[in-house]
Amino acid sequence: MIKKLLSNNKTMLAFRLLMGGVFILASIDKILSPAGFSLILKEYRLIPEILTPLTALVLPWIEFFAGFFMLLNVFTQSNALIMIGLNTAYILGMAINLSWGLVHECGCFTIFGWSEPIGGAAIFRDIIFILLCLPLFIFGTNEIKWKEKQRQILPS
Repeated sequence: MIKKLLSNNKTMLAFRLLMGGVFILASIDKILSPAGFSLILKEYRLIPEILTPLTALVLPWIEFFAGFFMLLNVFTQSNALIMIGLNTAYILGMAINLSWGLVHECGCFTIFGWSEPIGGAAIFRDIIFILLCLPLFIFGTNEIKWKEKQRQILPS
């Protein structure tokens, strides 16, 4: 019953649109302000300082294209796996920082000036995102189906 519900085309479409939109929204401000995102990454203290600017430039584009291709239903399984991996990394980063007693800007969604500290709510949200991506990974496809014209064979 649950498999049938989760693999339903309408459910898959809803999950694709939601997760594609979420990842695009999450990437926009980071793409427009890599220096600001670099400062947030430094607060996490998990990436070597020399790699922080490169990460601040590349990571938002990975989020953007994963979301964009998810909306287009192109390489759905691969993009779902990327999203699961990124959300898992985000959860681990926040959990490690919280265990160190650090509380700072999450950097998850900074668009429209929205600021959020790392914490249980952000971790819970990322777990929900992983759960929404799992059906896309399991039941989705990486096939690109081109419509073929039906050929009519005429009798000779």
